[in-house]
Amino acid sequence: MSGPEKAWAQGEEAMAALAPEGGLFAKLDPVSFGRSMMAVTRRACLNPVATAGAYWRLGLAMARIGPEAAARWSGRDAAPGRDGAAADAGPPPGRTLAKDKRFADPAWRDNPAFFAIAQAYLAALQFTDDLLAAGRGDAVTDAKARLVSDIALAGLAPTNFFLTNPAALKRAFDTAGASAVAGMRNFADDLVNNRGLPRQVDSRPFEVGRNLAATPGKVVFRNDLMELIQYAPQTAEVHAVPMLASPPWINKYYIMDLTRGRSFLE
Repeated sequence: MSGPEKAWAQGEEAMAALAPEGGLFAKLDPVSFGRSMMAVTRRACLNPVATAGAYWRLGLAMARIGPEAAARWSGRDAAPGRDGAAADAGPPPGRTLAKDKRFADPAWRDNPAFFAIAQAYLAALQFTDDLLAAGRGDAVTDAKARLVSDIALAGLAPTNFFLTNPAALKRAFDTAGASAVAGMRNFADDLVNNRGLPRQVDSRPFEVGRNLAATPGKVVFRNDLMELIQYAPQTAEVHAVPMLASPPWINKYYIMDLTRGRSFLE
């Protein structure tokens, strides 16, 4: 048994030793995102050539950022290439500022500091792509690992943080700090009234069963992943075989039952 395989077997034994507490992990991760990431990581470790290549490309990309940012700071025009950078600089063509709408502000290309931050982030994205490719195995596990990594990296994008977002800094300057104060007020409100999660809409006017998800029904089955709702008939006669509606998880069930007169389920 090789070193990585032995370590993996020891990890599985340790998880088994935690039972019944080990069941907590299954409840926190019912669709096995964590196990999928571990599986892809294990396969990447068993593919040292591809993994080493990923680290090598990351090192090259990071090494190129400094000289290119310095060239921009000194006012020297870079050779024509991706995002105005030198033709051999930065991450591979699949990861460029021009293709990412989050980096639409000109400061990401014109300001040396923001340029370096953006290029480092894009290099991290490409590095993740390379590691996922090195750990490819079955399609389902790979898709779960991709989803988790995309969510994590999207959350860590420099555009999500005030001090590394030139558009937010410009807005704060133009409003004499009023936009920053408003943002802090919204953050405090989300912290107190929305369990710390950012609120995208004002949910106060909506009440389930009154003007949202108003079609009569009841939950007839429930497990860790889902609830099955059986809706009451809206007509005098119904089909013998019911219709099963499966809404996207991100929008929950009520996206298909918004209100009377505009409800798909109704």
